[in-house]
Amino acid sequence: MAYNCVLLDFDETLVSFNRSEKIAITKVYNKYNIPATEENIAFYHAENEKLWRDFEKGKIRKKDIERSRFAKVVDHFGITGVTGDQMNRDYVNYLKNSAILLDGAMEFLEDIEDYATIAIVTNGIDAVQQNRLKLSRVIDFADGVFTSEKSGYNKPDKRIFLNALKTLGIENTKKVLVVGDNLQSDIKGGINAGLDTCWVNFGNVENATNIKPTHTVLDFTQLKMIILGDNYENIKK
Repeated sequence: MAYNCVLLDFDETLVSFNRSEKIAITKVYNKYNIPATEENIAFYHAENEKLWRDFEKGKIRKKDIERSRFAKVVDHFGITGVTGDQMNRDYVNYLKNSAILLDGAMEFLEDIEDYATIAIVTNGIDAVQQNRLKLSRVIDFADGVFTSEKSGYNKPDKRIFLNALKTLGIENTKKVLVVGDNLQSDIKGGINAGLDTCWVNFGNVENATNIKPTHTVLDFTQLKMIILGDNYENIKK
């Protein structure tokens, strides 16, 4: 079965957020004289992850993430003369100017663009994601971009996906595939919306949850085969 509409996650599905995040955090730490050691970077990462998980569960707002994550850094490292808000502004500026495509992502988009409507559905901050989409050139392939900040709903809320389909004019949901690396937000969200899902498990890690994607792939070639179906043979010619 081929799919004619693909709702794609962005970070760690098409681009490496982890690499961009590390670059941005390192620049922030260097600016404020915090040693950019693996341990110190891991502190920020752990605190940020906890806040994003709470956001996805609807416990906090996106503004709470931006307000809290660097306040924790300031407190933890005993930084004076700077606020968490100032650090966050610097971080966002560094992050939005970094977009590192995963190997094979561009070829994947080029191969499916003639066969499927492509939309990006992301929980990322709108201004950051829009700029990173342009830098990575992913925007050139997108028929629509839907961020949680603009739509008012964050994955795994089914409404961010259903509103995307409504905006795109897609009526046959049987031919829609939600693709992403995160089981809790991308795959659970797609299931909540009654759509087929594909977990991009590029790290080949164990699924330790009870969330069951329709498909699981280990690389972009497998993903193309699922999306294109019989048309996959055409791109090989």
